[in-house]
Amino acid sequence: MVALDGLADTVRVQRAPERSVSCPGIEGPGNLAWAALDALESEVGRPLPVSVQIEKAIPAEAGLGGGSSDAAAVLRAADRLHGLGLGPGRLEAVAARVGSDVPFFIRGGCQWARGRGETLTPAVAPRFAALLLRPPEGLSTPRVYAAFDRMAAPAACDDAAAPPAMPALAGWVRNDLWPPALALAPSLGAAARALAAAGAGAVLLCGSGSCLAGLFSGRAEAEAAIARLPAEGLRAVVEPRPPEA
Repeated sequence: MVALDGLADTVRVQRAPERSVSCPGIEGPGNLAWAALDALESEVGRPLPVSVQIEKAIPAEAGLGGGSSDAAAVLRAADRLHGLGLGPGRLEAVAARVGSDVPFFIRGGCQWARGRGETLTPAVAPRFAALLLRPPEGLSTPRVYAAFDRMAAPAACDDAAAPPAMPALAGWVRNDLWPPALALAPSLGAAARALAAAGAGAVLLCGSGSCLAGLFSGRAEAEAAIARLPAEGLRAVVEPRPPEA
């Protein structure tokens, strides 16, 4: 897992008399931020009323971790606003009860993720830029995993470190959820071909989809390829976030 710059939601968290979560299309208890606050209150044994406002730029059902990163941001903000001082380790443990990839968004950087995603080991991010293309339709994560479970088991993963840069990285990346995602949303095939035709060295499904990432050596090459893509749907360029000083 690699934290990326170039596409982000805006999350505002403030002390309030009672809890509220505002996010167009995913309001209140239906939002993962609400579940994050439930888990945090359970951890400390008292109410932690805050007002949460989320402005979405990362689309839902895209495989980009938007909901999970928002939940992690809310955990960190509520910890700070209420002076809990839980520290990263305890926050990650709370985050693991919210979602498999939420602990990663507490830690950030570049991490090997094992188990359900909650067991993290620091790694070094390769050099690349990704051109994201999302068709108009989203994909439900449970549906993709259910389809995956009906398919033959994929070959074992190689735990070797990622090549440090393109083009070697293109031959190393893989997502075993691509076959079930493509079966559920055949239009992904046209999107993948469009990214390849635009010059991407590799095309990778993001998470469980429906967003695709075309990998390039750098931002300039990825930005130049945008003009060669279909106009509809999300198009954005992202890069690994520089390590914090």
